[in-house]
Amino acid sequence: MLTALIKHSNPAQMVDGGYFLDRDPLVFRWILLYLRGSNILPLRSSTDLWLLREEAEYFAVDGLSIRIQHILSPSFKKKDHVMVRGTKCTIVDVAKNGYIVTRQGKQCNISSAENVEPTVIEQGDLVMAYFRVSGKRVNGICMSIEDKNYTIQFAGQETQVSCPSSGVRF
Repeated sequence: MLTALIKHSNPAQMVDGGYFLDRDPLVFRWILLYLRGSNILPLRSSTDLWLLREEAEYFAVDGLSIRIQHILSPSFKKKDHVMVRGTKCTIVDVAKNGYIVTRQGKQCNISSAENVEPTVIEQGDLVMAYFRVSGKRVNGICMSIEDKNYTIQFAGQETQVSCPSSGVRF
């Protein structure tokens, strides 16, 4: 945040022993709330969110800038396969502060500030796929990929089953 004092043509000036920043005090209030640990932001449909984005970029508050960017334009959508901290997951929902992902039937929240990268299911990956015999998603290993079908070896089964890509996730 202090980089704004030297980086911009409108730096802070000393006035009566304190720094004076010629910025919008109503929008700056949101930055102070964020820096104090608040998770509350202006509504997505409000102009305040766009103004806050500008101020967050001006003051180099990167975490806030990333969060606002995610709210305005999420990078991923439901059913996308992503890699987070070296772990492959599938997005089950887009939340206002990140993503809800699943891995082997367990869900967790991933912050939009995390390094989230796209990935694909590959041969040898441990996946969850819909198993018709049991009528639910079951653990298995991706044995091969052909067009939009995956051949899955389900745990405890001798035969391999072809599953459409829409029914397979991490």
